Formats: sequence, structure tokens, C-alpha cells
Amino acid sequence: MKDFTIIRSFYDRRPRLLKINSKGIVYQNKDLKSNQFTSVNKEEIIGLRYGIEFIKGYKFYIGRKYLIFVKTQDKKELKIDFKLFYSIKLQEKHNLYCDVVDSLWENIFSEFTNNLIQKIISGENVEVAGILVSDDKIRFNKTEIYLSDLAIKKYHHYFILHSKQNQTINKMLYYLKDDNAVILLEIITDLIKKYE
Repeated sequence: MKDFTIIRSFYDRRPRLLKINSKGIVYQNKDLKSNQFTSVNKEEIIGLRYGIEFIKGYKFYIGRKYLIFVKTQDKKELKIDFKLFYSIKLQEKHNLYCDVVDSLWENIFSEFTNNLIQKIISGENVEVAGILVSDDKIRFNKTEIYLSDLAIKKYHHYFILHSKQNQTINKMLYYLKDDNAVILLEIITDLIKKYE
């Protein structure tokens, strides 16, 4: 179990407790004294997306917004977010973001991802982030790429899946904007290892 204290921004300085463990997530994201916490059981969780948005001032960037969204079966999202301005406590906030994401992977999403990989290996087709993944190929927009021909280009905010033979056959996914893109990346990275 890991506990984090999150201060959302300069304007919302109230320390909020975030607990992540192998049973789920508890987050103090509400302001009412009678109902401050949101609880999500591990079994209810079906998705993850996260990333960093930059806050633009008049002529230059003045801060960052760290965003993490955990999706549940009832299509709701638990939003974990915090901001920083003018690089004040930059390293501390960035480490907090990385630690929260790592804790989510360790306690919840590594098992979730491994279960999906086992389904794919056993012959099931699984749709993740709008891409149908099978044990030998992926399909999207009426296009197929065999895993033996699949390559991945990773960038800070997105990644691209493309054919090695014809790079014009590709799909770009954003870690923050596309539901479960980070989970898809883990699955495909694992599946294409046998073709390297």
C-alpha cells in the first residue's frame, strides 16, 4: 500500500490523501466534509490514461498540469490532477506524478495487462484503445499489420504503431487523450518480443 499527499495547485492548497493498493484506490477528491473520499475497487477498473499538459501564459509556458484518469466499468473516471507554476517544486511534483503512475502499474494495471495478454495468447481477440489485437496481428480502420511486421515509435506524449515495410500504414495514439493507449503499448511491446 502506498499513500500520497497531493496538493492540487497554488489556489487549492488543501492536502488530499491518495491511497493505492492491490485492492483499489481511495482518493480524497471531494470538498464536502461528510463525503470527502472516492473509493474504486480493483475489479471495477477498466482503463487508464495519463500525461502532462503545459499551461501557457501570455507569450510562454508558465506551468504544468499533471493528469491521471482511472476509468471504471460504469464509464466514470477518477481524476487525479495537480499543477505547478513557474517551476516551483518542479522536481518534487514530477517525482510525485511518476510515483503515482508507478504505483498504479504495480498494484493494479500490471495484473490487468497480463490478463489481457493471456487472453490474446490463448486465441481471443481483444480490443484495446480502438485496436483489435490478436495473437499474430492488429487491426484498425480496416487495416491489418502482422506482429512480425509491426514497429513502435515512442515519443513523450504519444506513440506510433506502423508497418516496417510500409510506414504509411500507421496509427498514432496519445497517452493522455486515448483511452487505454498506455495499456495497448504494454501489450503490443510484450507480444512483438518474440519477433525481434
